Amino acid sequence: MSDCLIYVNEGTVITQTVADLKRMNLKIFLIVAMLFAAAALPLAIRLSVAENITQPLVATPLQKFQKAIQPLKAKRVDTKQILKTKRCTGCDLRDVDLSGTDLSGADFRNSDLSGANLKGTKLKDAKMGGARLNKTNLTHTDLDGADFQGSDLKGADLSEATLLNTSLINADLSTATLHRSELRDADLTGAKIEKANLSNASLYGAHLTEANLTGTNFSNANLRYANLYKATMRDTNLKGADLRMAVMPDGSSPYGTTEY
Repeated sequence: MSDCLIYVNEGTVITQTVADLKRMNLKIFLIVAMLFAAAALPLAIRLSVAENITQPLVATPLQKFQKAIQPLKAKRVDTKQILKTKRCTGCDLRDVDLSGTDLSGADFRNSDLSGANLKGTKLKDAKMGGARLNKTNLTHTDLDGADFQGSDLKGADLSEATLLNTSLINADLSTATLHRSELRDADLTGAKIEKANLSNASLYGAHLTEANLTGTNFSNANLRYANLYKATMRDTNLKGADLRMAVMPDGSSPYGTTEY
């Protein structure tokens, strides 16, 4: 009799097990809980909406990343304004046509000129540091004294361009074409010139110290007095090149002198 209760009501004995009572109590509890939840849900929704309106939204990781890179986004500028001011740093100038114009002394640092047409343009003493000029047309361009330090010129065409005393320190000229270009006294220290075409180019007195010249074509190029000290020269084509008084990667000279 320990597992049941006995009730006496007007002589009637009603027996009900404790397990039945527990099941009944659980059902009642669930019903009450569901009713309470249904009543409280609208209030919770209203409070949540109000909180979202009054409090600032928490940015997701993607939103934070997008916000962080916004300052790096290049700006589009009217070419007429460029020709007038000769200044446009950090600009988006992809595929722009500035061929044949005089932009001497212009400032295009950190701008993107990929695919641009600069054929025959005068960019003498221009500031081009950190600019991107992938596959840009720079044929017959006057780049004397221009600063391309750290610029990206991969695949650019500089055929017959003049680069007297031009700074190309640490620039990337991989696969670029500089056929018959004039690079007298140009500074290409640490530049990447892998698989570039400098056939028939003039690099008289050019600085190529520590430059990467892997697979570079210097056939029939003028490298007199050029400094190639510590340059990487694997599969480099020097057929017909003039290396008189040049300093080779090991510090020696074809004519037995290490003086430069």
